[in-house]
Amino acid sequence: MKKLIALLIFFVCLVPVASSAQTASITGFALSRAPLKVSFKVDGAFNKDIEEAIQSGLPTSFNFIIKLDKLNRFFPNEKIGDWEFRHTVKYDSFRDEYDITLDESGGKPFKVKDAQEMKRLMASCDAVSIEPTHLAAGSRYRLRVKAELDS
Repeated sequence: MKKLIALLIFFVCLVPVASSAQTASITGFALSRAPLKVSFKVDGAFNKDIEEAIQSGLPTSFNFIIKLDKLNRFFPNEKIGDWEFRHTVKYDSFRDEYDITLDESGGKPFKVKDAQEMKRLMASCDAVSIEPTHLAAGSRYRLRVKAELDS
């Protein structure tokens, strides 16, 4: 199992995401043992356009996609699973607070007042559970993480 975890981490594809003139990147990637849980954050997720959209009260979402493939030597790679979830924020200027919804936490909205805390919650995913149907010991896998930042 240690080799499997090491191979998964080794084959993680860190996909940079372009947003305006700034480039965002996935960092701080971590993977825990079964049940598999993925943690990461997006550095550079907030550019001027996204911050202005949030402050104007427009709902703003970050979409996260995790893909797991079994790597085969002689046959095409086998898709094991895809997981997709969204973080959404909407600023309430009358109450001076942010309504945040994290799909992986059950989708129940909650409120925060601090802009830095809102940014941390929106741009990080902590112990997101992925449940592949089957993993074979000794096999090689590739785990890819992608973030789509939408203003």
